[in-house]
Amino acid sequence: MSEYLVLVLAGVVVFMLAVLVRLLRQQQTLKQQFQRLEERVQRSNEDVAGLCSAAVAVDRRLAANDSRLNSIVDQVNTQRQTVAEVAPAEPIPAGGYEDVIQKIRSGVGIEALVRDCGLTRDEAVLLMRLHGGGKRSGLG
Repeated sequence: MSEYLVLVLAGVVVFMLAVLVRLLRQQQTLKQQFQRLEERVQRSNEDVAGLCSAAVAVDRRLAANDSRLNSIVDQVNTQRQTVAEVAPAEPIPAGGYEDVIQKIRSGVGIEALVRDCGLTRDEAVLLMRLHGGGKRSGLG
């Protein structure tokens, strides 16, 4: 019976050695996979850092462009005001009366036509009479 016990113990030892060898191989595989994943994470971190750096540079350029654009808009507005103060109001071209007529038909008053369309009061009154559809509101 002791021989049988020795054989069983030898079988258990061989089985344990086989399991140990298998576990060691799996450990080596896992170490290699871990190293590859570590390298990927490192590359990803470097990529993210590069993207952040590029985003900061783009943000700086956008801020500079925004500042320049605001400056240009201010200059254009200043020039428009200067031109509007110096140049007399230009008469509306013949083709431009369609917008005025549409405004009249939508119910815009004489004062709004004078203010928004650059018409004289007499022009606004005449156009209102011609295209107002019988409305007499705002006529003086």
